Amino acid sequence: MAKKKKIKKTNEERILDQHGIEYQEMSFDWLNLGQTALTEAETAGMPAKSILKTIVLQANDSSRDYLVICLPLEHEIDLKVVAAELGKKQVHLADNKKLIQITGYVHGANTPIGINFKQGFPIYFDERIKDFPEISVSAGKVGRSVRMSQKALVELVNGKYLKVE
Repeated sequence: MAKKKKIKKTNEERILDQHGIEYQEMSFDWLNLGQTALTEAETAGMPAKSILKTIVLQANDSSRDYLVICLPLEHEIDLKVVAAELGKKQVHLADNKKLIQITGYVHGANTPIGINFKQGFPIYFDERIKDFPEISVSAGKVGRSVRMSQKALVELVNGKYLKVE
């Protein structure tokens, strides 16, 4: 019988362990399968609205004013609404080519857990996720996610709820 290969934990999973937060590790191979993350998640039976993407924004063209918005995969973000909600003159997407310098993660692996603990950027969650007791976010590696209590995650990263659309 073949041995089951043990998956090495990500730093984000270690943070969850250190804080006693229960989670379920999930791996997806959607890129190699030619699918979208949303398609594979739905195939796994997870509600699309409970799977979050992590978007890094820059405010007021300041190289020191970054923030993170987490919202369901199927939704879009209205930058004018976010700026108004946060009392910022303007917000725009952070430069995709500089994401690793800004957050420490490549595109597709950004996670509110790691960004909060490494960078201390403010983390905001789409207020519509309040309806979901469990949510999924990136585990800090492309194709890896963690599913956990929505309230535990928001509390862990000192998150706030925000209208994003």
